[in-house]
Amino acid sequence: MEQFDLSVEPRDHALAATVHDIDLSQDLDEAVIAAIRAAWMKNPVLVFPGQTLTPEQHLAYSRRFGDLQGHTVKNILHPEYPEILVLSNRGRGGTAPINNGGAYWHSDITYEEIPPMGSILYGFEVPPEDGDTLYADMTAAYEALDGETKGQIDGTIGIHTYRNRHLAMVEAGVRPAQTEEQMAKWADVEHPVVRTHPETGRKALYINEGFTNAIKGLAEDEGRQLLDRLCAHATEDRFVYRHQWQPCDVVMWDNRCTMHRATTYDLSYERSMHRTTIRGIKPA
Repeated sequence: MEQFDLSVEPRDHALAATVHDIDLSQDLDEAVIAAIRAAWMKNPVLVFPGQTLTPEQHLAYSRRFGDLQGHTVKNILHPEYPEILVLSNRGRGGTAPINNGGAYWHSDITYEEIPPMGSILYGFEVPPEDGDTLYADMTAAYEALDGETKGQIDGTIGIHTYRNRHLAMVEAGVRPAQTEEQMAKWADVEHPVVRTHPETGRKALYINEGFTNAIKGLAEDEGRQLLDRLCAHATEDRFVYRHQWQPCDVVMWDNRCTMHRATTYDLSYERSMHRTTIRGIKPA
């Protein structure tokens, strides 16, 4: 397979880069996909500006990187394309509206046994200001830890759950309530606090504010303090890239080595996005 010379421009943080002159609505050659994947392994957040994607095209591009994964909350899924998560404060397509959802640090769907490797977000309607997305570099954050902390956390297990975060979002009015039967499906799952990236071989923190609820074998208070300390460290400015959305940006990120969070904005403006989620493998 011939190599494709991809136009990649670093952004203002080593975590992120812009990919120019690629139309994601097209059926891209394997060489182009391979070049995008290689760039993605160097810059875990890739930005593709000025895209125009139908749901079918969004799905087709996403599937070039693997099987897709649904979301546990069914009333925010696209009615015709359930592998697309609709993040819209206007309830596009009849989905439940989301106001300032995801405004907490998390990596997508870590509360499942097999969490996703990546996500692809298409911002087709964005506010003229604010509503940015922040991304944290969990590889750099791990590598910057002192030796004592690395020794403390290497080999430990985090307990992840969706239930607590869901209840907090319902109380805040940013997510619709689920029935007890639906919530009963959200069992705790275990993932390593430090995972090794299956493609780069680098270690990264794999905990997050949103879904990591405890550390196995530690008392509740002790585990919570350690998680809070690790999250505070990982979200220091030196590890964080802020993406200021432009209309029709597509951003794809690697969930295996990043966290992200939304920021607030004026709800009189529409903010509507489609997200696909690429299935991963069990963290190790």
